[in-house]
Amino acid sequence: MLLKMYGLKIRIYFESTFNIFDCTVIIGSLFEIIWGFFHTDTSFGISVLRALRLLRIFKVTRYWASLRNLVVSLLNSMRSIISLLFLLFLFILIFALLGMQLFGGDFNFDEGRPTQNFDTFVKALMTVFQILTGEDWNTVMYNGIRAQGGVSGGGGIYAIYFVLVMLVGNCILFSY
Repeated sequence: MLLKMYGLKIRIYFESTFNIFDCTVIIGSLFEIIWGFFHTDTSFGISVLRALRLLRIFKVTRYWASLRNLVVSLLNSMRSIISLLFLLFLFILIFALLGMQLFGGDFNFDEGRPTQNFDTFVKALMTVFQILTGEDWNTVMYNGIRAQGGVSGGGGIYAIYFVLVMLVGNCILFSY
């Protein structure tokens, strides 16, 4: 940064918003390092802003037309992507709450409790997300059936929940 300031002169250096941001991040990081020497138990989290310096890659879009078109297309489709993510989150939320009502606290087996269960809200969200991605979803379904008495004990009807998560979730994902 100092070399760039020397080469461009300070006035020209601070005309660019990227350079101002760079300078702010570097000064903030230096302040955080110095502060860390005297107060080891606290941190401001300013060093996280260093990751935002990767946004400088977008400066290249000025000169590279195909990359600029790609970025513009991505930004134009952002509205539909956000609505898709909102719909998907709402779907996961509803089925996590339904799963907590149906299976909450029931995945206690003799060999232990599986990591995929519906005991807490966060675990239910993660389990529904796992089912939605198709990762070992049949094991979670078999555990749900077993928790409700097995196939012969009337637990087979609960397979509808897991099949609905797969079907409706994939319809939401593939419809956009």
